[in-house]
Amino acid sequence: MELLQLQYFQVIARTQNISAAAEQLHISQPSLSQILKRLEQEVGAPLFDRVGKRIVLNAYGAVLLKHVEKVFTALDNAALEIQTLCGTASKTVNLSILSASMLLPDLYREIKNTDPSILLHILQADQEHLPDADELIVSSDWKLPADTVSYHLLLEEEIQLALPDGHPLLSKPYICLEDLNEESFISLSSDSSLARILSHYFTDRDFRPNITTYIDNPDIMRKLLAAKIGLAFVPALTWHGMAANGVHMRQIENFPMRRYLLLRWNPNAFLTPAVIQCRDVIIRYFAAYWQEFFRPA
Repeated sequence: MELLQLQYFQVIARTQNISAAAEQLHISQPSLSQILKRLEQEVGAPLFDRVGKRIVLNAYGAVLLKHVEKVFTALDNAALEIQTLCGTASKTVNLSILSASMLLPDLYREIKNTDPSILLHILQADQEHLPDADELIVSSDWKLPADTVSYHLLLEEEIQLALPDGHPLLSKPYICLEDLNEESFISLSSDSSLARILSHYFTDRDFRPNITTYIDNPDIMRKLLAAKIGLAFVPALTWHGMAANGVHMRQIENFPMRRYLLLRWNPNAFLTPAVIQCRDVIIRYFAAYWQEFFRPA
């Protein structure tokens, strides 16, 4: 088996579409089909099942892909490690922010103050994904991952109810879920990590909030709350700035909701000094941020 064959197989396996893979690889579809056929002859088994006009990776293909991924990861790691020894490793770091975007400006300043030469590519996406070798991901979940190798817990925080000035519920000593049945809510987009966390808790208690507005920007949510457009459930620490400009944060009686803010990286990849430095800065920043809330008055 040749590396080029395996590279082509990897792309086919990821796209599970010969035409799309050929376009991505800038090769003709018949040529790519012949390469795949020769590879299947070498391993002695079909690697894909043909379903109509589609191809689907089968059990044999899954085994090969698992080892191919390891091979290319090892080769990438070798190149990065050599570049690091030579002092030529890239200082580019991809930072994907899936949660706590309101803290991004401060976080950016901390990283650049530590090393101005680091080139940050900041991405704001909603979809969870496996980190690339040069990528750090700030994400959140309602539970801790089972794998303890590839993440660091940045902080744990309550999710609370945000209400605008003058709302009748503010006069109540306790707010229960039943008090919210007739209220209108503002929510981040349904595919955001916060919305998925809330959906977990709502489903567990069979609570269906009346969401009348979906947005994709926390700052706009704050303005809509202040404008008395509706209520919202928001994280208490990383979104503490919401408790200003006429917005109040309250707990819901007998309905504890929490989220875990995580920093993730690829445990199988060689991390360049720039990635490690960024990782350490982010961990220190959130450790100080967390302590600030629990410091004795």
